[in-house]
Amino acid sequence: MYTTILLSSLPMLTRSSMSHRGHFTEFVNHATTSFLSAHGIQLRLSCPYTTQQNGKAERMIRTINNTIRTLLIHASMPPPYWAEALAAATFLLNRHPSTSVHHAIPYQLLHQKLTDYSSLRIFGCLYYPNLSAMTPHKLSPCSTLCMFHGYPSSHKRYHCLDISTRHVIVSRHAIFDALVFPFAMAASAASVPLSLDFFMQGLSSPSPSGIERPCTPRTAPSLSEDEQPDL
Repeated sequence: MYTTILLSSLPMLTRSSMSHRGHFTEFVNHATTSFLSAHGIQLRLSCPYTTQQNGKAERMIRTINNTIRTLLIHASMPPPYWAEALAAATFLLNRHPSTSVHHAIPYQLLHQKLTDYSSLRIFGCLYYPNLSAMTPHKLSPCSTLCMFHGYPSSHKRYHCLDISTRHVIVSRHAIFDALVFPFAMAASAASVPLSLDFFMQGLSSPSPSGIERPCTPRTAPSLSEDEQPDL
């Protein structure tokens, strides 16, 4: 499906694909070659154990991995949210000047239109969506504590995660607090550092990390007797 969308909407793309052929040859099989041939895509293989021939792709993968790691660490988000960080990383990199195209912006070159930066927000920050149309009655809260975690491709605005219910909400109208990160608040309340090595989580004994723990609600401070208003 993704290949059909690309070839139909972006016919100017070069129809060739290069894969590194080292110890693993997962892309060298009949199913892959038949699929690529059916769509007019030429598969090019590098020499065995020679990643240098596919250097541009290897550098791009490294850049994406560094961006994912930075987004997760900055927002104190646990590794299970790597997919949302990957989507946000590619969204940002496609709108960032690239030296491979003489400091032009890939999004503008591909779609032939200017990039809109007004919708960019801090990944993982506090987010209050407008839920007035979804409230059960008039006295219900019009918003809830959420975390911003991406830009949906099927909508114009934002994805947010409800901290209490773990439901994803798509909203256009919202208030952002770029200085507050819900997962950082949960981690500090748990007083346990979050491990980013999720590849090793299944090999060691589990420890409480506060990943699925909602943020601690903040209560308003009480007033002293001298500060009580005169009624």
